[in-house]
Amino acid sequence: MARRFFYVAAAVLILALAYHLGAGTAVAQAPGNPVVAQVTGINGAPIGVVTANGDIYLSTSGSLAGPFALTSNVFNGGSPTSVTQQSWGQVKTRYR
Repeated sequence: MARRFFYVAAAVLILALAYHLGAGTAVAQAPGNPVVAQVTGINGAPIGVVTANGDIYLSTSGSLAGPFALTSNVFNGGSPTSVTQQSWGQVKTRYR
């Protein structure tokens, strides 16, 4: 019975030691800016991708095999949205 307890205790000690040594050196291997959409051409052929931060990469060869070139960003296209409150009369005169 003592031998069995020793083996269990040694196994727990080795697992705890392995976790302690390995937990600090483990890092994520996934990219920090994953692809979230695919851009297709008129004929439906894939020509580019959109990443999570809004960057648009288009293929210079015409296929998803690459190479890719950064062309623009979805979020930098226009002017920022105004957050000031306007009266109904101001809105009507702005769009007349």
